[in-house]
Amino acid sequence: MNKVKGRTNKGSWFSLVSITLILIIWKFASLIIDADIILPPPEIVIKSLINIITKKNFSDRVLNTLFRGLAGFTISYISGIILGLCSGLSSRCKFLLQPITSIIRSTPVISIILLALIWFKNSNVPIFVGFLMSFPIIYGNVVEGISTVDKVLLEMANIYKIKLKTQIISIYLPSLVPFILAGASLSLGVVWKSVIAAEVLSQPKWGIGTSLNEAKSFLITEEVLAWTFIAILLSVLTEHLFRLIHYLIQGKNYGHSFK
Repeated sequence: MNKVKGRTNKGSWFSLVSITLILIIWKFASLIIDADIILPPPEIVIKSLINIITKKNFSDRVLNTLFRGLAGFTISYISGIILGLCSGLSSRCKFLLQPITSIIRSTPVISIILLALIWFKNSNVPIFVGFLMSFPIIYGNVVEGISTVDKVLLEMANIYKIKLKTQIISIYLPSLVPFILAGASLSLGVVWKSVIAAEVLSQPKWGIGTSLNEAKSFLITEEVLAWTFIAILLSVLTEHLFRLIHYLIQGKNYGHSFK
């Protein structure tokens, strides 16, 4: 236990050193360029960040992006698990969905956003894009997880004629939990990137992407960087939340999951 704590503390120190180096390089680069419109120094960005957070509509912007991201993620999470189970249990279903998931993976995000702008209202575009970009990740993890299920247990279940519903609940799902949570953690990062990118183009009333585009339009670079930091923080917090859930369910050491 002490070794684990020592490793975690050591890792934290290295992370702190890395962040410090980034800030130092950033500061020197801004001094060399000497043009805030291109690269403002860290202190100006921090000041802009504080100013953004203290505004009345800050929570509206962040919460709307949070809602769109979680809505898209939830839809992809549920459909990915259901269709992943169907594909894992049925080769016909797998061959039917394989071309669809391959097309989604191969299609550029910008193409999906532009098509969504034609098909949906501005506020629904980020939800659709977030769903479509994260679905293949969760679906693929579930299909892969089913392939690792203990074949001996399945043979025993078939010999004793245990119902498929019971097999899914008692055999498949416990084996799938690590794959589902790993897929969820990975897809969350993709969701926030795609949702915010979709907001930049679709321009809903409130959203981080909308704020980024507004700051860019007026060439307020420090606000662009400040909103980018907020977007990164949102992604990191949600990803860590799922890692915590993974730890609680698996009973593994939380420190190892953050290496």
